[in-house]
Amino acid sequence: MKIVYCVLAALLGPGMTLAQSSSRQPISSQSKTDLTSEVQALREALLQMQKQVAAQQQEIEALKAQSKNPVTAPASSEPLPSRGNGVGGDSVASKLESTTVSAGVTIQQQPIQTQGQTKPEQIPLGAFRLGDAILELGGFVDLENVYRTTNTQSNIATNLGGFPYGNTPQGRVSEFRTTAQFSRLSIKVHDRFAGDDIIGFIEGDFSGNDSSGVYESANPHTNRLRLYFMDLKRGKWEILGGQTWSWLTPNREGTGPIPSDLAITYNEDQSLGVGVPYTRAAEFRVAYHLNEHWTFGVGIEDPNQYIGGFVALPAAFTSVGSQFDNGTQVGAANAFPDVLSKATYDNEFAHRHFHVEVTGLFTGAHAAAMPWGSSSFKTHMTVGGGGQIATNYDLLCDKLVFLANIFWSDGGAHYLAATGPELVVRPNTAGTDISLSMVHAGAGSAGFEWRATQKQAFAIYYGSDYYGRNFFPDTTNAAHPGTIIGYGGPGSPNTNNRAIQQVTFDWLQTLWKHPRYGALQTYVQYSYLTRAPWAVAPGDPKNAHLSMVYAGLRYVLPSSASTLLRVPYPN
Repeated sequence: MKIVYCVLAALLGPGMTLAQSSSRQPISSQSKTDLTSEVQALREALLQMQKQVAAQQQEIEALKAQSKNPVTAPASSEPLPSRGNGVGGDSVASKLESTTVSAGVTIQQQPIQTQGQTKPEQIPLGAFRLGDAILELGGFVDLENVYRTTNTQSNIATNLGGFPYGNTPQGRVSEFRTTAQFSRLSIKVHDRFAGDDIIGFIEGDFSGNDSSGVYESANPHTNRLRLYFMDLKRGKWEILGGQTWSWLTPNREGTGPIPSDLAITYNEDQSLGVGVPYTRAAEFRVAYHLNEHWTFGVGIEDPNQYIGGFVALPAAFTSVGSQFDNGTQVGAANAFPDVLSKATYDNEFAHRHFHVEVTGLFTGAHAAAMPWGSSSFKTHMTVGGGGQIATNYDLLCDKLVFLANIFWSDGGAHYLAATGPELVVRPNTAGTDISLSMVHAGAGSAGFEWRATQKQAFAIYYGSDYYGRNFFPDTTNAAHPGTIIGYGGPGSPNTNNRAIQQVTFDWLQTLWKHPRYGALQTYVQYSYLTRAPWAVAPGDPKNAHLSMVYAGLRYVLPSSASTLLRVPYPN
């Protein structure tokens, strides 16, 4: 009521002054009449002012109550008056502002949700806002123990195509490692700009190119780039550029690049597992989401004309090996990018998710050689390709999931964890020149994932890689005519794999989980592998065998822990 007294004093002041100045003169009847009218008008003005202040005070109290309980607060049925600027009606904040100005009352403004107002976007726990963007820090701190029955001389990524045979010293001793190098850190930034939905993602771990003495004292494992890409969605179109998982890597749904979108098993082995094609390479791709079920896309990916140490080259053209990735020379003379296409279908049947996809591959390789009797080089090129079908289905409403894929190619070894070569170098009949010939490469896997509870998950997988033979006599070898070269021929070394098989059991246990503080998890993986060569020398074993166990303890950051309910561990 202080404001009433102030207004009264302001209005009565001039009247009292006028009365004092006029006290020396007699007051006429006309003056008395005028003064009475002014006093009456003043009383009416004060009464109206009191009513306005009382109404404003009630409005303030109502707004305070509404801010404390926006759900139950009654919404006004009157339309908000227009500001006249084409933006819309007055907001609650502007009402509070006008009340503050007119009544002289200061009110702390609070965000109030009114009927019809859009709710603010909810961000994941463990995430931060950078302006309008949302930044999520993900990853985990890992303590991993690895035991293998033979000395593969691998770190936490098993050499699936080269574990030793039992007739070698390395095949007669086991290996054990304890390491934290599997620890990982990722940053995801999500924003919207001009109608576009944009995601930036970077992920790294500590399994880079370690020095030969990395385990001697300090264990200085080097950081390496796993993923780094930007994904932009506008309407039904999606564009991605950067380093990400290949489209030959099976998805759990759609064509998404985030690790939790992919069917890359629960395995702890960084080589994933036999039978699952993958790369993490530089890519550019475009996808079109026709509707909620169908997605189609095409893209390019970094190629790699790979022969490893598997291929026997023509004696007169061994120098051509430096134009391929032969295990020591990484700067292969690639001809053009690999071209991949992908079509996916997703649907819900009785609350059970079904996903199927078809992926195509077109690849190639080239090399230059100087034919005998010529003074100039000649370039040779070959092309290959292949395809994959993959699927997964929730058999028990997101509790029991079946996954399977099958891949076949000419020259697709690049996607099978370097377990065989992409091509061979074939001499012509006269032994004066060469040509390039792709090697058949296929793979397949199937498995079940059982999400027993929100804290327990189990999985079983079977996978296999297969390589076809591609061999011929070396017509350039005058010293030893008829020597068989290429891949998989008679007398070839037992490194020339015909088939590699793997059976894996996984158990993941979440010991503790909090949406704000992350999760603590243990895991166990047991795998049994065999590999069979195309040629077996007399007295040599027909197969190499390997059993291995991964067991460890992991603390998962909050943003990554949110995926544990659906995908307990994104490799």
